[in-house]
Amino acid sequence: MTMNPFSRRHFVSAMASGIAATWMAGAWRHAAALDAGPATGAAPPMPPAGALTPAELRDVEAIAALVIPTDDAPGAREARVIDFIDRGLATFASDQLPLFQQGLADLSGRVAKAHPGVAAFADLPAGDQTALLTQLQSEHSEFFEAARIATVSGFLSNPEYGGNAGKVGWKLIGFEDRYAWQPPFGYYDSDAARGE
Repeated sequence: MTMNPFSRRHFVSAMASGIAATWMAGAWRHAAALDAGPATGAAPPMPPAGALTPAELRDVEAIAALVIPTDDAPGAREARVIDFIDRGLATFASDQLPLFQQGLADLSGRVAKAHPGVAAFADLPAGDQTALLTQLQSEHSEFFEAARIATVSGFLSNPEYGGNAGKVGWKLIGFEDRYAWQPPFGYYDSDAARGE
């Protein structure tokens, strides 16, 4: 099922204004700590390697691609959301790594039970993937909710943190990443702009 651009924009914007902000706030705190560097004056540490195995990465990327699919607009794959999630689970969201690992193990068990001979969730046809995720959502799976939040966060994050490649998420919601604005900003400061 594909969304029209308006409904996708609405969904992504609604998620951004809610709980997804916690992942982005963690990324900002982590980046600030890296920028500050150690007090000894030594070079700042290199970003850590990712937290997930290659097999886990494939499954998480497949989940993300269903949460924000590619249609007439770029989706989670094009935004490289998986890079954001993997980096996050290795750093600022490391407390969620066990939840992701357990959730992915459970998902693999469900795949093996429902689809004998299929090696991984990522290998299933899209319809079967959707059915499994719908089942997790109906069970109020903490893992699915965490994966969904991480996906939207990665789609809208600052590209410096690994996701939102090419700023596709920002373009989708109409965000301009200008860090300085020239007055007047709006009608409310028109008198100041005229020098009154």
